Amino acid sequence: MYDGDDIDLLYVLSPHGWSTCILFVNKHTYELTISHVFGDPIGDFIEATIALLRGALDVEVVWWDEPGGNRWKMMRNSDQKHRVQITLTEFLSSYGDEITQERTLIEFEIKISHFSALVYYQMKKITALLKEKSFEKNRSGEFPYAALCNLESFFNA
Repeated sequence: MYDGDDIDLLYVLSPHGWSTCILFVNKHTYELTISHVFGDPIGDFIEATIALLRGALDVEVVWWDEPGGNRWKMMRNSDQKHRVQITLTEFLSSYGDEITQERTLIEFEIKISHFSALVYYQMKKITALLKEKSFEKNRSGEFPYAALCNLESFFNA
C-alpha cells in the first residue's frame, strides 16, 4: 500500500451524463468512467469527504458505469486518525445487481486534509466552469451546490 503524498485527482464533468475521474498515485494513473444516470456521483463523493472531515471511521462511495463501476472504500487509520486508507476497486456488476467480482486497482493512505483539498478544489473548478453557458450546455442534472457549501465550510474555518 502506498502511503506517500504523490497523489492527485482530476474530476472531469463531461456532457450527456458522464464524468471521468483520473487518480494519480505514485506516478501511476487510474481512469474511472462514471455514469450520472444511476445517482449523484459528485454529491456522494462530496458527502463522503464531509463524513471523513467530521470523524467518520469508514465511508464508501460507489460510482456506476454502464456496466460495472468502481467502489471507494475509505477507512480512518486507527493509530493516526488524521489519515485515511483508501481502497479503490472495479467491478463488472450491472446497476441494481449485487456487486461481485471486485478487483483492487490501488490501495493508498493519505492525510484526510490532503484528500479533502483534492476533492474540494476539483468541485470548485466544476462550479466555476458551470457558469459558462457553453460548458453548462448538455451537462444534465443539478450540481450539489448545498453539499459543496458544507464542504467549503471546512476550508473557510
